[in-house]
Amino acid sequence: MCFKILSEPERLSQIYGDEYAAAEMTDQYMLSEAARACFRTVLGGIGITHGTTRPRLLDIGTGLGALLEEAQKLGYEAEGVDLCEALVQRARARGLRVHCRQAEELDAESSFDAVTMLDVIEHVAAPLKLLATARRLLKPGGRLVVYTPNHRGAVVVLARLLNGLGIRFAIEDIFGGNHVCFFDAGSLTNALRRQGFSLRSIGFFPYDPARPGGPISPVSLAAVRAAEWLGKPFGRMFRMVVHAST
Repeated sequence: MCFKILSEPERLSQIYGDEYAAAEMTDQYMLSEAARACFRTVLGGIGITHGTTRPRLLDIGTGLGALLEEAQKLGYEAEGVDLCEALVQRARARGLRVHCRQAEELDAESSFDAVTMLDVIEHVAAPLKLLATARRLLKPGGRLVVYTPNHRGAVVVLARLLNGLGIRFAIEDIFGGNHVCFFDAGSLTNALRRQGFSLRSIGFFPYDPARPGGPISPVSLAAVRAAEWLGKPFGRMFRMVVHAST
């Protein structure tokens, strides 16, 4: 039997194709008010002073472009890239400037004041290459925002404990999906520094049931909330956002 080995763009296009774009949870995840509130919080931490020229922002993995809309409201000249053609077409239909390509293919060296990648870096097989691309695209002193799961979070600790007891569904949900890279605050900080970034801040956020990545049962949701309540004093919540600069 012969198996075709997919390239990284082919693999991502297969996972995030038309079926993904049409899924009801995709709209809820990308366009809901909970999603927009998250985007506003993240954008508010960039800290760029707006002068006479509107700062340029690139959103990598922009999906339906809601972050671009929120960035425009804050005074940015915003555009995005995404590999899902169906999502890109929907974003363009709302008047947004979105390219269907990899960020590495952009010929825009030192063009952007800010680059954002939310729920993206954990999906790529070469995260250091993606960070190097972001550095190339940013102006000197430009800002990078990375939002990704924190794999030192209490939810992950709980899943590992359950796995040790033979209860595998939690660990399979966290590690058996479409994530291929797993970061915590330390490893992500090291990755950023290796690509020439300076760390500005790290923030942690709880799981938001109003913005699910997939179906979650009431029992699982209760367990997640309990774990995060216990982990909150120690910075052990499952979502983290890192702000860095060139």
